[in-house]
Amino acid sequence: MRQRLEAILSEALAQLLEAPSVHVIELLGYKLAKSFDQAKGEGWLKEFRAICQAHPLSKIVLEDPYSRRAFEKPRGYAGDAIMLDYIYKPAKSDRPSLGAIIHEATTGLSTAKSILWRRDYLSRQICVVMNRCAQAARVLSVASGHMRELDAVTASTNCREIEIWAFDQDKASLDECVRSYPEFLIRKINQSISHLFKGETPAENLDLIYTAGLCDYLTDRTLVALLRKLHSCLGPSGLLVISNFTPDSDGRGFMEGMMDWSLVYRDESNLVRIAEEALPGAVREVFRDEPGNVAYVEVAK
Repeated sequence: MRQRLEAILSEALAQLLEAPSVHVIELLGYKLAKSFDQAKGEGWLKEFRAICQAHPLSKIVLEDPYSRRAFEKPRGYAGDAIMLDYIYKPAKSDRPSLGAIIHEATTGLSTAKSILWRRDYLSRQICVVMNRCAQAARVLSVASGHMRELDAVTASTNCREIEIWAFDQDKASLDECVRSYPEFLIRKINQSISHLFKGETPAENLDLIYTAGLCDYLTDRTLVALLRKLHSCLGPSGLLVISNFTPDSDGRGFMEGMMDWSLVYRDESNLVRIAEEALPGAVREVFRDEPGNVAYVEVAK
């Protein structure tokens, strides 16, 4: 299987050099997903990453700024807010270089579409509570990043009756969020999630709490504790939303092997089990996004 992985990478490299296209990266992602699943199941995931990153293809992939930022982790982790802005705010290159073609692929294929779907879904949830509440809606975003869902909110409604608590360990991301959306009342909370487990509550009687990408990095035990804490911050009829990339998400092998981007994958059954352990008997809804890469749980108060 290790020789097969080398062959997959070499074939993709040859195709990129001969006739570069987004389709080559799409096909590579499909094949790497299968190799990733086998490596994970057989216990040689570390070697899977090493083979991918030692191959000459890796150097070319890292000409894509999206992939390179994930690999280099300038803020200590992959998937930071600047990385996601490559998806939210795409900029096409005038020169069709290899890096530009790979960038078009990584920011435009199925997993990227799930990021855009998530933005639009969260914006709809924000609009719902804004329309429902007699007074200003109260919203908490955990691991908030740049909160690009507010772009879609701004495009959907003229209403600005909302208080937002933006919770993130990255001060630069919080500062950018406030700069980008001066028309909204945004209260910055620059803390890691461990702050939530020390008995302190960022806000109470919240109408909506969501965490868009944090669950992908948490153990089951930490996620259970987080759900309990966040649920306790909801007001009457409040809603808690979490999401998680699934074990069959399209980009899993490319992310792990070429971008050094590791996630904790969970499907709907995993999230139901965790939600039931954290909040037994709570009313919940479980579903998957339209691109098919991310599972969601909504838990009502």
